[in-house]
Amino acid sequence: MKIRYDFVTNSSSTSFVIISDGEFNFKEFIEAVGIKGDSEFLDIYQELFNSFKEDMTPIRQVFTENRRGYDNFENFVESYFWKNGKELLPLILEAESKGKNVYAGSLSSDTNEIECFFCTDEFIIENENGNLYINAQENAW
Repeated sequence: MKIRYDFVTNSSSTSFVIISDGEFNFKEFIEAVGIKGDSEFLDIYQELFNSFKEDMTPIRQVFTENRRGYDNFENFVESYFWKNGKELLPLILEAESKGKNVYAGSLSSDTNEIECFFCTDEFIIENENGNLYINAQENAW
């Protein structure tokens, strides 16, 4: 066995899907997370929200930009979200048929501490009325 004692880096990323009835906004996001406006954790979730906002792209645009190698949108979703694409695909297609906004993107451990923390785990955030759904279960080291 070899042990390395100097600087070692290992990056992680988590792909996500955001499904929203309207504009993805902070108020709805913190309500879905269950954070109150006076919570000591508000800054942490503001940073997570900002990380989502900075990297989210309409999923059809992501498909168009990465189309090479995929026969159709369905194959793309199942491959892009390799871990749970088969389960996400019907949710995405249903959301689109209802006129909801569907975005894709990723969190990375190569950015700030908050985004790094959240990208090392898997999670789903959804509110009770179904206006917001975030699936970040595509974690890869």
